[in-house]
Amino acid sequence: MGTEMGRIEQEFILNNIIEKKLPVKLHIRKNEIEGIFLSMDNNLLFSSSNSLIGEIEKGEYVNFFFAFFSHTMTFKTIVLSEGNPLKLKVPDHIYKNLKRKFVRVPTGSDIELSFTLENARIVLDFPKTQEYESLDSEIFSDDFNLVDLKDLFSQFKTKSSQFASGSEIIMLRSREPGTFEERIIAETGKSLFIPETTAPFPNNEKVDSEYVITEEMFLDKHGDEIVIHGKNLREMEILLKEKYRSGIYAELFTPVIYHEYAIGYLHLVNDEKRKRPFTSQTLNFAREFSRILAFSLEKQGYFTGGKLAESQYNPEIIDISASGLMFTHPEKKLSEILGMYGDLKLSLKIGPRKMEMLSRVMRKYKSKDIYFYGLQFLEIEPEDFRFLFDYVYGRPFSDDDDRFWEGGAEPPELNF
Repeated sequence: MGTEMGRIEQEFILNNIIEKKLPVKLHIRKNEIEGIFLSMDNNLLFSSSNSLIGEIEKGEYVNFFFAFFSHTMTFKTIVLSEGNPLKLKVPDHIYKNLKRKFVRVPTGSDIELSFTLENARIVLDFPKTQEYESLDSEIFSDDFNLVDLKDLFSQFKTKSSQFASGSEIIMLRSREPGTFEERIIAETGKSLFIPETTAPFPNNEKVDSEYVITEEMFLDKHGDEIVIHGKNLREMEILLKEKYRSGIYAELFTPVIYHEYAIGYLHLVNDEKRKRPFTSQTLNFAREFSRILAFSLEKQGYFTGGKLAESQYNPEIIDISASGLMFTHPEKKLSEILGMYGDLKLSLKIGPRKMEMLSRVMRKYKSKDIYFYGLQFLEIEPEDFRFLFDYVYGRPFSDDDDRFWEGGAEPPELNF
């Protein structure tokens, strides 16, 4: 993208652009609209004599480019009110020293992206889960013997007795999860953590929802209850009362994750023998031991016989240019496999035309539970490039496009 400017510098530049009525270019879909900024108070006003401005709708995102002392700059913002002038949100970030060859624009519904990664997954006879644990790095522990499995299980019993009156390790090889507890932890890859059965079901304020099943999972954005494996939130509260009546005061189910499989789980419980609630220390112990167990089982050859297989991905494209694209994918597994500067062979389908191209991951970040990847095209057939350019920008490729970079910027200096 380029270098992000500070807030004071941004305000200074925008005020100068407005005061001097310097031309700016708005990019949306396949259109470029030239105009000027009229004012900047709580909002930014943009006016143009181009009739295309009337086609821009409230809620759409637009990109702006403008030159200030021969430096091309850019920002992205949202349309707050349509018309002429457009009312825009004052940008949070403005970038200078642009480093992309071509402007990225949002895509239409007629474009599809796919790629295949060889040896991306191991096929095993265990339930699949939504989480992913690669265990690529070496795991060490001062508290557990990772070499001898029999000794490891014995140590688990001893250590867990500090927290719980009962504990067990259940494996899920060659069988489907049976109970509600088994099904929900196997599917989500998260712990079912019940600190005390006399308290409400845990919510996001009390536990980390990245690792623990919370009441928010049973509610949609409108607050209506969702049924998961036959239970909604009210039935979860009933489940807790049933556990209490059966003599359970606290309970924890933590899945053991290996790659995309739930290979088993740890079960800890406090009953009449130990009428105490579980704490975050109990949860942290179980989560740590689950990784230790998966790592030890791998080292002892427990997963021998699993086959390496390729995985095909069909991610969602966020935006695209003639030189790269950004896509998003929710799988943690893909994030583990696909690192910075990794190369991918892409298949890009636009209408009936299918194009193959080599690309490289140049940017990668996570927002909430979604992973984003910025790719640069490395190799693309000339006729495919021309077709892609025309599709993205709605016009043929020209000499000026080859001479300038993003938004009309001069090519960056090369240091050899």
